[in-house]
Parts: sequence; structure tokens; C-alpha cells
Amino acid sequence: MCPGNESQLHGRDGRKNVVPYVLSVNGNLDRGVLAYLYDSFQLTENSFTRKKNLHRKVLKLHPCLAPVKVALDVGRGPTVELRQVCQGLFNELLENGISVWPGYMETVQSSFEQLYSKYDEMSILFTVLVTEATLENGLIHLRSRDTTMKEMMHISK
Repeated sequence: MCPGNESQLHGRDGRKNVVPYVLSVNGNLDRGVLAYLYDSFQLTENSFTRKKNLHRKVLKLHPCLAPVKVALDVGRGPTVELRQVCQGLFNELLENGISVWPGYMETVQSSFEQLYSKYDEMSILFTVLVTEATLENGLIHLRSRDTTMKEMMHISK
């Protein structure tokens, strides 16, 4: 109830005095975005470690609303050649209107599991890893954030 004079809040309904009830709903864009982000934030079991009860943070934004769709990164191997392949793939994806995160530009070496966790936390839908095998036979590793399935496919597809 609002603070103040209660006698002003009473109304008449026929013969009895009643207190009117008002439900006031307000919102703004900040609250809507906060609710959306809160709903998208999930804790999932960490499949990368063998310890029990460890959870990792995953931001599962809807695929249409995720700002970055693909992350490009490199595995171990000759970094100059791998970065050139990544740069070519980066340019091709951008030309086709797909937003790309250039993870291959970072100089810190991480394991594949750490890369997958980092990109899951960033809500990136797909992770593409270019490895030494890509230079030999053209195969890249593609991983989906939502299914966590990894598959190898040819770079030309």
C-alpha cells in the first residue's frame, strides 16, 4: 500500500467501503535483456574432466540472436601456414555474411578443451579448428556448441 492518508484510499462500492487494488507493471529494455541473458546462461556438466560435480558455464543464446556464429582457431603445427589458411577461411565466411571470431590471432596456446569451453562461454555456435592435418589433406574440425558433437569435414564444403 502507498504511504499516506488511508482515508483517501477507501472507495465506495454500493453500501460498503472498499480499498482499491492496483497492479502496476512496468519494464524497460534493460530488464528485458537481463531476463534474456539470465535465461540463456546455463551450467552444464564438464565433459572435459573426469571429476564429478564440476560444472562449466555456457551462454546458450538463440542461434538467431548470437552475435558471433563461428570461431576460427588453430591447433598445433606450423603457425604461419595455419594462420594463412584461417585468414582465407575468415575472409570467405565474412563475404558470405557469417560473423566470425578470429581466435587464431591470439598467441596463447590452449588445449582443444580449453578452446571449446572458452567459445561456449562466449556463446559462439560453431568452432572450427585448423590443424596440421588441414595442410596435409584439407580436413578441419567442426564442433557445435549445442550438441557438443565434433566432426571432420573438408575445408572446401
